[in-house]
Amino acid sequence: MPELLAAASIFVTTAGAVSLLLLLPTVGLAETAGEDDAAGRARAWLAALLVPPLVGLLAAGCALYLHSEGLVASPHLGGQRPHLCLLPVYSSAAGAYRLSVYAWLSLALVAVGLLRLIAGAVSSHLLRRLAVASGAEVGNAGSGCAVYEVGLSRATSFSVGLLRPVVVLSSPLLGALAPESVAAIIAHERAHCRRRDTLASLLADASTALLLPLPTVHYYRAQWRAASEAAADDAALAAGARREHLLDALEALGATRPVAGPPSLAALLIPTPPVTQQRLRRLMREPGPQAHDTRPARALLWAIIVAILLFGLAMVLTSTRSVQDSLFCAAEQFTRATR
Repeated sequence: MPELLAAASIFVTTAGAVSLLLLLPTVGLAETAGEDDAAGRARAWLAALLVPPLVGLLAAGCALYLHSEGLVASPHLGGQRPHLCLLPVYSSAAGAYRLSVYAWLSLALVAVGLLRLIAGAVSSHLLRRLAVASGAEVGNAGSGCAVYEVGLSRATSFSVGLLRPVVVLSSPLLGALAPESVAAIIAHERAHCRRRDTLASLLADASTALLLPLPTVHYYRAQWRAASEAAADDAALAAGARREHLLDALEALGATRPVAGPPSLAALLIPTPPVTQQRLRRLMREPGPQAHDTRPARALLWAIIVAILLFGLAMVLTSTRSVQDSLFCAAEQFTRATR
């Protein structure tokens, strides 16, 4: 159990630090992508959500491996080597208690993230089975993922399923829309299926739950959701749907009516326009002259980011001993504090 608590602490700490460091590069990439490249913005925001947990998992695994070597790998023997040391924290008054509390809180966050991942996967699977079992197939599935009409009580549409997603349309929605608008909303939902947005949404939700106290993950999650919906709208328009038909579908879905209820704490701290309102403004915007080419600015930004990453990698490689000592020290102090 002490090793598990130490791994959770290092995992959450590293993932949180990486999430904060990715803020400015991700914003820069999203801004240079421009309003018209919604798919590019969605990729940037999703990477900002998924990269921190992967780096945290790598750091936790390396720390446990180093700690398994025992005192022979300790940086505190034979003259202390330079590293990020938690020994002064552990040796201070109530230091072990503080580290222990932090470790248990980190394990709780990891548990919440795993539960969110499992619950989301199970619910998506059950919803897909329910739609297939109780719904009536609509249209030709050969042109994309299957579409099912389900007798729900309100007008709604969504894609569900992780490996083989399907589109679900409610009977009230089909009754309220013209055939052209139905085709437009099907094209939108099928774009979500092709982009695997259901799987991406599950991973994004799990990452958000894992780093719940950080405001950056909530911002990344809101921006990815808006960009993914805009990208699906663009794909529907590219497939032949008309803007007015997508607008009709949004109105039938209740996009223009405010949702009752208090806002969440994340919405108060990081106010963002509702996704449906963003989609309405974007679709109602008159196509103007061709926007200026942002590829040179994007290439320059990518070059700067790659240079920073290479510099950081070079620093890590030249100070491998210090990185290993820091991970070993963190694993050692958290393990001692939680015994």
